[in-house]
Amino acid sequence: MTKRSEAKYKIDRRLGQNIWGRPKSPVNRREYGPGQHGQRRKGKLSDFGVQL
Repeated sequence: MTKRSEAKYKIDRRLGQNIWGRPKSPVNRREYGPGQHGQRRKGKLSDFGVQL
């Protein structure tokens, strides 16, 4: 198994779900994505994006 080189809670917040199952995960406390521009709303997916 490979070692994660990226912060695992960043992945949680990017996807908007608690993947790792920890109750102290930041995704439970913050409704927005990670990073400098994380508080901006995500745009609506197109029909093609939904199909993917």
